[in-house]
Amino acid sequence: MQLTKNMIGISLVCLTGLVMPAAAIAGGHHKGVFSGLEMPAGDSTGEKMRNKTKVPVKVSGTVVDETGKPIEGASIVTKAGSNGATTDFQGKFNLTVEENAILVFSSTGYTTQEIAANAANEMRVILKTDVKSLDEVVAIGYTKQRKSDLTGAISSVRADELNLSSPTLSQALVGKVAGVQIAQVSGAPYAGTKIRVRGTGSINASSEPLYVIDGYAVGGNTSQGPSNGGTGTGGFNANTNGNDLFINPDDIESIEILKDAASAAIYGSRAAAGVVLITTKRGKLGKGKFEYNTQLSVNQLAKKVKLMNSKEFTEIFVDGRNGAYRDALEARGIVWNDAFYSDNNATRSSKTGANNGTFIIPYLYDFPTQTIKTPEFDTDWQDEVYRNALSHRHTLTFSGGKEGIRYAISGGYQDAPGIMRETYMKRTNFRANIDGEISKKFRVSANVSYTGTNAREAQEGRFHQGVVMNTLLMMPIFPVYNADGSLQIGQTSQRVDGFTFAIQPTENPVAMLERIKTTRVGNRATFNGTAVYDILPDLSAKINLGTQQYNEKYEYYYPTNLASGENPPGSPAAINAARAVSQNLSLTDRMGEFTLN
Repeated sequence: MQLTKNMIGISLVCLTGLVMPAAAIAGGHHKGVFSGLEMPAGDSTGEKMRNKTKVPVKVSGTVVDETGKPIEGASIVTKAGSNGATTDFQGKFNLTVEENAILVFSSTGYTTQEIAANAANEMRVILKTDVKSLDEVVAIGYTKQRKSDLTGAISSVRADELNLSSPTLSQALVGKVAGVQIAQVSGAPYAGTKIRVRGTGSINASSEPLYVIDGYAVGGNTSQGPSNGGTGTGGFNANTNGNDLFINPDDIESIEILKDAASAAIYGSRAAAGVVLITTKRGKLGKGKFEYNTQLSVNQLAKKVKLMNSKEFTEIFVDGRNGAYRDALEARGIVWNDAFYSDNNATRSSKTGANNGTFIIPYLYDFPTQTIKTPEFDTDWQDEVYRNALSHRHTLTFSGGKEGIRYAISGGYQDAPGIMRETYMKRTNFRANIDGEISKKFRVSANVSYTGTNAREAQEGRFHQGVVMNTLLMMPIFPVYNADGSLQIGQTSQRVDGFTFAIQPTENPVAMLERIKTTRVGNRATFNGTAVYDILPDLSAKINLGTQQYNEKYEYYYPTNLASGENPPGSPAAINAARAVSQNLSLTDRMGEFTLN
């Protein structure tokens, strides 16, 4: 959904009417009064002043192509350059101009047309395709080339081709670029993706491409992450969190990916894994206008893993333990008798030498009758952990321009909950792009951007601390909460009647999501400016200066009241396993380039 509001000037004009005394007319020598000035009759000055006074009129209409499709962003300016506007997403425009003004209609890829303003009727302007202007120009390093003359390998993606419902730029590129491997490694909103332009070229070094935003190289990843597979205990590592560039997908105009060495050579060793050139939206000629864009999306688990319910699990569990009991007795030379199935855990312990692999949880099995009990709980842990996550993103843009200056200012907010409960990613964006033309030969531009992120993450790696693994292994016979509403923890290590039951050490995944704290708060600010001077028609000098400041606070806390492996909560081993990590990262990057092209 996109709403566009054009800021249209309102002109109020007052004309003093012509007053001609009747007596003067009757005398044959009359005088005219115009705007409070008395003029002799027959003097043409009054007539000239009336001709020079033009009444402002409102004109409106639609700009379409030869097929009748509306053209968004077409520029409409008066030939005198005093006023202008741009079309909205329906190709419509509104403009206040002087009567009989000549309007100039233009848009990239179409021939320019000059049409007299018509206030009487709704205007419909058809722009014809300009074949010559469609010879696509691609930026390569510090220069530009016609795509028809290009021998290097380049892929281009326009903004309207991106999957703008994705929370990050890298996720928006999935499936959009031919010949480039883009894999989403996690469904979490804060997670990045793996982009491989030339495959994996090194075991130790990063294979992430270089990212260049509006001429500023920001690198594949400044956001840091835990280095030990997602547990949060190993500090910062440059490539854990993917290639989140802290950029709002709504701000992107186009993306070019330079694949081969010839295209990326200008960037040197930084471009060993390829280059991703990102161009953000800039202002266009016309009156300033507001655009509001909102995205709503629902994310959910694509497919649940088919697991046993509590009844099926209990049957297999009891049969397995009874089978293990029989094997243990026969291994000790005892002839098996089916009556042994009635042996309780104390008897089994004495006969097998305390082999707890033969013990059965009493509330699952009635020993005297050898009957499997109906479990009290039937918990679907996937339903408890995963949810339908409603994400929303809002972007407000103000853009426009006139002769000598163009501007585009945008602000955005994004709230993207993860499909795992308690996880989320919240982001605030601001960007301002200003382009100025000091003279016909001298041009300048400035880009300022800020992004703040706040994310709460879930532990996806490692066995006993990974939420995903615990969700799949946790037995359905256990409840999420106790009778008093508190989280039930340490079920698999609990002792019943003095016995433990050699159950795979897993933890309540809901308790893990609520009690393990993994947060990441980051701020990034970028400032860069460019100045270009045309020395000769085919020779220009360009200077590009910029700086980037990034800081991040990462916190990880694993409480002692969660079971750690087979150690009961609160035990010395569990306390020693508890971890708390708080780390701060601050990076400053500066760039200065001078180019003669």
